[in-house]
Formats: sequence, structure tokens, C-alpha cells
Amino acid sequence: MQKQLVVTVIGADRPGIVEELAALINLQGGNWLASSMSELAGQFAGILQISVDDAHYRTLCEALSLLVGLKVSFAEGVLSAEPERQLMLTVTGNDRPGIVHEVASILRQLGANVIDLTTGCEAAPHSGAPLFYAHALVALPQGLALPTLIDALESLSDDLVVDIDQDVED
Repeated sequence: MQKQLVVTVIGADRPGIVEELAALINLQGGNWLASSMSELAGQFAGILQISVDDAHYRTLCEALSLLVGLKVSFAEGVLSAEPERQLMLTVTGNDRPGIVHEVASILRQLGANVIDLTTGCEAAPHSGAPLFYAHALVALPQGLALPTLIDALESLSDDLVVDIDQDVED
């Protein structure tokens, strides 16, 4: 029987971390299913999903915990059903503290669940002022109308632009 393992990894960034993880997972009989990894402020930060046979679960966890220079934590995952309605949401606006909290609060109030989130800041094309962006894959509850979602998000600020891609493929 296969178990799902969700692993988080953080440590000082250096070349070879991903290869080291991949080699260890392969050596211990695991299958790398999905991941999201980034360098943030000189730190490597990653989360990955691994499938592993019950017989190799414990040895894989032990091997991961022995990786030098990396803080590793793991939890047993479960396969969840895909939500019926998903969309890709992009929010763009002048950067200011609290945007992520405000957007996340609106989504929670509407019963939407953030499946994947990427945020950042970049210089605005003409002014060079910091421009915040968020790309979020969101699972919507039954009955939530898109205009309701857009209106709620755009009510946060006059300069906030919301784009929605309804053609999300798995």
C-alpha cells in the first residue's frame, strides 16, 4: 500500500539541494509527485508530495531528517478529491502592507479555498513604483457567483485590479 508524504524543507540556499532531495527520495523507493520550491532572502524553501510504499515510509522519513544543513519536517498526507470549480485569480495593485491578509480574508468569507498562491512585487512599467501581484488557484464553493467574488475583491482598494481565468486545467 502507498502512503502520501508531505515534506517541507528549509535551509541556506546552495546549489544541489533539489538534486540531493531527488536522489534520496529515489534511493529510498519514493516517488516525487508534486512540489513548490523557491529561494527567498537567501533561504531555500520547499514543499513536496511524495508517494512511498508502506515498507519504505519509515526509512524515507529517517533519511530525510538526516539531511545536513536543512530543516525537514513531514506529515502523512491524504489524497483529496479535486474541487468541482477552480479558477486562476490574479490580483494586481500598488504595494502596501496587508494586501495578502485582505484578499485571504475576502476569500475565506466567501467560502473559497486557496489551493496555490504565488505573490511578489515588481517595478511598475512607467513609474517604477512597487507593484504587488498575487496569482492564486482558488477552489470555489457551490453557488458563489463570479461577479460577487470580483466585486468583493475590488472593493478592497480603488487601485486593485482582479483578473480571472476560468479555464483552469488540472
